[in-house]
Amino acid sequence: MEKLIAFKSSKEKSSLYAKAEAVVLFLCRECVDHIRSLSLPEEIFELIAWQAEKQGYGFTETGSVTSLLVKDENGYQRVILAGIGAGKECTPGHFRFAAGNAVRELRKNKIKDVVVAAPILTNPKRGHYLKAVAEGLLLGSYEFNKYKTGGDTKTEISGGNDNNEKTNKINSATSRNETETTNNAEKISVTIFSEVANAEEIVAEAEKICAAICHARDLANEPGNVMYPEALAQEAVKTAKKFALEAEVLPVKEMQKLGMNAILAVGSGSVREPKMIALKYAHGGDKPFIAFVGKGITFDSGGVSIKPSDGMGEMKDDMTGAAAVLGAMEAIAALQLNVNVIGILSCAENMPSGSAQRPGDIVRAASGKTIEVVNTDAEGRMVLADAVWYACRKGAAKVIDIATLTGAVIIALGEHTSGIVSNDDELAAEIQKAGHRAGEEWWRLPIVEEAEELIRSSCADVKNSAGRPAGTITGGVFIGSFVDKGIPWAHLDIGGTSTAKKTEGHIPEGCTAFGTATLIELARTF
Repeated sequence: MEKLIAFKSSKEKSSLYAKAEAVVLFLCRECVDHIRSLSLPEEIFELIAWQAEKQGYGFTETGSVTSLLVKDENGYQRVILAGIGAGKECTPGHFRFAAGNAVRELRKNKIKDVVVAAPILTNPKRGHYLKAVAEGLLLGSYEFNKYKTGGDTKTEISGGNDNNEKTNKINSATSRNETETTNNAEKISVTIFSEVANAEEIVAEAEKICAAICHARDLANEPGNVMYPEALAQEAVKTAKKFALEAEVLPVKEMQKLGMNAILAVGSGSVREPKMIALKYAHGGDKPFIAFVGKGITFDSGGVSIKPSDGMGEMKDDMTGAAAVLGAMEAIAALQLNVNVIGILSCAENMPSGSAQRPGDIVRAASGKTIEVVNTDAEGRMVLADAVWYACRKGAAKVIDIATLTGAVIIALGEHTSGIVSNDDELAAEIQKAGHRAGEEWWRLPIVEEAEELIRSSCADVKNSAGRPAGTITGGVFIGSFVDKGIPWAHLDIGGTSTAKKTEGHIPEGCTAFGTATLIELARTF
């Protein structure tokens, strides 16, 4: 993602308002009474007062976008009112959501130069709100249009300086693709006014985080004929070189030597060989290593237990867990966090063929534990079985795996909250708190007493599917059984949140890269 930092400056804040094509105001119901703090041109104050008197305060409702025109001495200027809500709804998450809606309104109206303001950003202690606005603008402008003629639209978001008023500048691409086509790019220069302490650093950090999230989105949005295990391994190595990470890619022969028969069984039906990828970031001194382990099924047909054809094309995103791990490792390195982190991407393509694994097969995983293959469509937990074992061999003191593992998590938690299954109360709580700060919600599911019994096999140590009852929990417990005893572990199921059916706020239709932001925020706590 291209980074072009350039700051504007002006002695008069009002002069920047006058020069901009548009003004975006983030307003909750209570903020309307405090907009005088923004030193807006009088005609904008009058417009808002008229809107409130004649139309009510609907323009402050959560997620609402009201686009108006105001006449000034230079002609007409567009004023966009982005609603935050009222009372307890005035959260960073709602600002992030509103910013995503606002930036698409700007693009729809082909605005190239805009000033953004909010009363809450005049408070020096509200850096987390500034970060949320910047993230919302960047993530909301994302589109995966690499394969459209004239695609790969690029957006720049910039900021300026006004005496003691601190402003920020972001420049970013809406989609970072291999081609990096920019000839037809539409650019938006956004000046964000704030009096937040360390504003420039906060915005620069948001830019790095969003670049990593958009990278993860790009990878998971790629079709299966483009993004397969070898291609994902190449992308991981490329990212490692760019961000000074150590990288290791295990080919089939190395995995065979290590006894990684679980991942090899999943990949046995495809002409694309599976890959086990390990990335290492060691800037934490004597701190213990934490492992992020991602499921990387680049296409999931279900194997011999083949899926219905309707919706099968969506299974190109079954590697979102691996994409989230790669994105997190990128951001951790870009932010130069003082941590030690290992990223494992366990990648395979699950296809039916004469060489594919069959229901009823028994395979021995790298840990030595045997697995009865009940359902070849329960493949993610098998590639993760070898991956979490490998993370322990790499010296991980804690293991967090992330996967589009089950449809059962959608039944339990819907499409906006992801599930946690963990053997450690403290780790699970840290993940939930990190997710909340990052704008991603998680809910911990209990490890019920009968979970281990449900995955026990009559002819092997464990079976890879226990059926529908407690499906998310048993899938997680299966993976956890391959983690070394005594090591804190958490399984993150993003089966319901990895993909969005429609664009809302800062969440785009298609791959969301849910979990990437949580892993980045979690790394700060290590």
